[in-house]
Amino acid sequence: MRAPSLRWRLVLLAAITIAVALGVAGLTLVLIFDRHIERRVEQELDVKLTELLAAFALDGNQPKLTRVLSDPRYEQPLSGAYWQISGDRDPVLQSRSLWDQSLALRDPAAIGGAYEIAWPNDVTLYIIDRRVTLDNAGNPRHFQLAVALDHAEVEALRRSFIGDVVKALGVIGTVLLIGSWLQIHLGLRPLAQLRQRLAIMHEGRSDRLDGSFPSEVAPLAEDLNALLARQREMLRKARERAGSLAHGLKTPLTILQGEARRLDEKGNSDAAATLRDQLNRMARHVERELARARSHGSVAPGGLHTQAQKSVDRLMDLVRRMPRSDALVFINTLPAGLRVQIDPDDFGEVIGNLLDNARKYARGNVVVLAQMHDGFATLCVDDDGPGIPAHLRQLLVQRGERASDDAEGSGLGLAIVRDLLGDYGVDLDITDSPSGGCRLRFRLPGSLEAGSPQATARPRLALPATIATKLPAAP
Repeated sequence: MRAPSLRWRLVLLAAITIAVALGVAGLTLVLIFDRHIERRVEQELDVKLTELLAAFALDGNQPKLTRVLSDPRYEQPLSGAYWQISGDRDPVLQSRSLWDQSLALRDPAAIGGAYEIAWPNDVTLYIIDRRVTLDNAGNPRHFQLAVALDHAEVEALRRSFIGDVVKALGVIGTVLLIGSWLQIHLGLRPLAQLRQRLAIMHEGRSDRLDGSFPSEVAPLAEDLNALLARQREMLRKARERAGSLAHGLKTPLTILQGEARRLDEKGNSDAAATLRDQLNRMARHVERELARARSHGSVAPGGLHTQAQKSVDRLMDLVRRMPRSDALVFINTLPAGLRVQIDPDDFGEVIGNLLDNARKYARGNVVVLAQMHDGFATLCVDDDGPGIPAHLRQLLVQRGERASDDAEGSGLGLAIVRDLLGDYGVDLDITDSPSGGCRLRFRLPGSLEAGSPQATARPRLALPATIATKLPAAP
C-alpha cells in the first residue's frame, strides 16, 4: 500500500496546525471578552448602586427614595434590571421590576465585588451590594442596598461575539490554508521537477538528471548522476570483459575443433564425435552466457530506449546477406517515431535472433509490426512458414532446443531472446501468425513521437500484390 504523498501530508499538517492555532486564538479571545464584559457589567452595577445610595434616605423612621432612579427598566416587571434595600433581615424597599420576587442577598459580612445568584426559570443575575448605616436621631440603622442585572444580556453579547469570532477565524483559516497550500506547492516544485527528470530518464530520453535545482535538492541530483555514471561505467566494463572472454575462448575452442578433425582423420571417429559433441555443448553454453552478460537489462541507468524502426531496418539489411534471404521479402511496418524502453544492443540481439529464426523457416516473407496500447508497444515478428506446433512452443525457448534435427543453427536463438527479455520482466509469446506461419511477439513500454503515424502504417516497401495480400494483421 502506497503511503500518502508528501504534499498531502504537509497540507494535512498545516490544516491541523492552523485549526489548533485558531482554536486557541478563538478561546483566548472569548476569555478576554468575558473578562472585559464582566468588568463592564460590574462598572455599570457600581454606577447604579451609587445612584441608589444617593437617592436613599430616612423619612423619620421610614426608609425612602428621594428621587426616581434613571433606569426605566426598574418600573417594568421582570425587565432584567432590579434594585432592593433590605433591613436586618427582610427587604424594606424594592423596584417594581422585582414584582412579587425578592433578591436573596448574601451575608452582609461577605460584601465586596459582584457575584451571581440563581433566579427562577433558570435565570442568573449579576449582583453588587453595599452595607450602609444611617443615623436616626442617635439610633443608627443598618441597611443592605443591592442592584442586579439579568445575565441573559451578557450571554446574548457573548454568543454574538463568539459568532463573529468564528466567522472571522473561518475567513482567516481559509486564507491561511490557501497560503499554506501555495507555499507547499511552490516549496515542493523542485521535487516535482526532479520527478519529471526521472520520468524523462525512465522514458529513455536522457541518461542523467539535467536542470538546475535549489541547494537543498542539488546534492541529491548530483549524487544520483554520479551513481548513474558509475553504474554505466561498470556495465561498460562488464560488457568489455564479456567480449574479451568471448575472444579468449574462441581460439581454444577452434584449436580443439581442429584436434577433433585430426582424430577423425586418424580413424578415431568415436573419440572425435565425443569431443566434437562436448565442444558444441561448451560453445552453446558460452554463447548463451555471454549474451546474458552483455545484456543491460531493466537495471540499466538512463538512455534505456531504442528507435525501433531504424534498428529493425539495420538488422534486416544484415539478415538479407544470410543464406536463403535472397528468396524472402523482409517488411518493416514499424512507424518512424516508435521508441521502446530497452537498451539498443539488447533490442538488436532480440530482433536479430527473431529475424534469423524467421529466415530459417519462412517461405516468402518476414514481417515486423507493432501496435501501441496504454503506453506499451507489442512487437511481432511474423513469417509464413510451417509454424510451430503448440506442444513444441515451450520447448523451443529452452536451452539449445530446435524445431527439427536438420534445422540450421545451434538452437540457442529463442532461448537467448527469452533470457534477454526476462531481464526486463518481459515474456516471449509464440503463436500462429495470420498467414499461417509463426508469430513471435513481446511487449515493451513505448511511445510514439509527436507527428508519427500509427503502428498500422503501410509497409515501407512496394510489394507484389500476391505477397501484399498475405501480410498479417496488427496484433
